[in-house]
Amino acid sequence: MKKKILFALACLALVPVVGIGVLVAIREPPDGPRVQAAPGVVGVEAGGGYSWIVRTSTGAVLIDAGMDARGTAILAELTAQIVRPDQVQAVLLTHGHPDHYAASSLFPTATVYVGAGDLSMIRGDKTHYPPFGRLVAKIVPLPPAPPALTPVRGGEQLRFDEAVFTVIATPGHSPGSMMYLFKDVLFSGDSLMRKADGVATAPSFFSEDASANRASLRALEPLTFELIADGHAGVTSHAKDKLLRLLRSW
Repeated sequence: MKKKILFALACLALVPVVGIGVLVAIREPPDGPRVQAAPGVVGVEAGGGYSWIVRTSTGAVLIDAGMDARGTAILAELTAQIVRPDQVQAVLLTHGHPDHYAASSLFPTATVYVGAGDLSMIRGDKTHYPPFGRLVAKIVPLPPAPPALTPVRGGEQLRFDEAVFTVIATPGHSPGSMMYLFKDVLFSGDSLMRKADGVATAPSFFSEDASANRASLRALEPLTFELIADGHAGVTSHAKDKLLRLLRSW
């Protein structure tokens, strides 16, 4: 009996390893540890996903904060840009999965925004995790939640100095998935990512409701943007045209 229990535990421990291997195999190769998306917009790989840094006249805004709770790559980039942690004005989370919020607590004066549907997820409720996420969460400790969260529901405009972000609700990958439009750059999280010569949604086993994710992308049709800065692949050019091709293919 003891051997059977140990074997079962070993198999369970392999689940995240296998899942991560599958993700690495199917995802588009990322742009690298640092990528410049546009003037004043830099992405850094922060523990398996991109955190995007948008400079403002008095500091910076982050879109997502990676899986590394120490924020090593984020802090290094901020230092290179001569921005102190207390000059980060906001962290805009695209959704509540732990590979996107871990370093949020490092910025003491920042307002942390997240889709209202993901508030409970960040606070530890795994009900809305996709099946793979629930298995991983049983083994891998979750990073600490930010001490304070400000919910958004889509349609808001968030202004930090001269930088204005439009919030777009795109539920499906998670209940509260959000995108943020800044000038001609759309920060899309995991709800829309570069794939081959186009764009695609995340694989269904990494999303709570893949069909809802696809349907929510219709909200992007009236918007004007040239680039997508996503959560894992990096930057997509001619992104609006590629999105329209994807929508027509369904």
